[in-house]
Amino acid sequence: MENSTQNNNLQVEPTNKGGAPTGNQNGKKGKLFYDALRVALVQEDRKSLRKITDKLVKAAEEGDAWAVKEIMDRMDGKPVNTTELSGAEGTPFKLVVAWEK
Repeated sequence: MENSTQNNNLQVEPTNKGGAPTGNQNGKKGKLFYDALRVALVQEDRKSLRKITDKLVKAAEEGDAWAVKEIMDRMDGKPVNTTELSGAEGTPFKLVVAWEK
């Protein structure tokens, strides 16, 4: 077994297993606005955030469809997008599989 003092010069190579390249700062740029908005909404015991949510709930209670949708999306999550494919005149596709040897 090697002595631990002999391993001082070992280095770990960075791996890029998906995502942005090492050192990429593009994702960080979008966080500047998010961070500033979050600070503004939560200061003074979250008064601003509470005002906004109260107005949203009131709009939903008054029947504004956009407000109802926003609340539903936040509480239950957005619905899953589905794509339905069909052939001409709505007929189902015919699956044909061919193998060549």
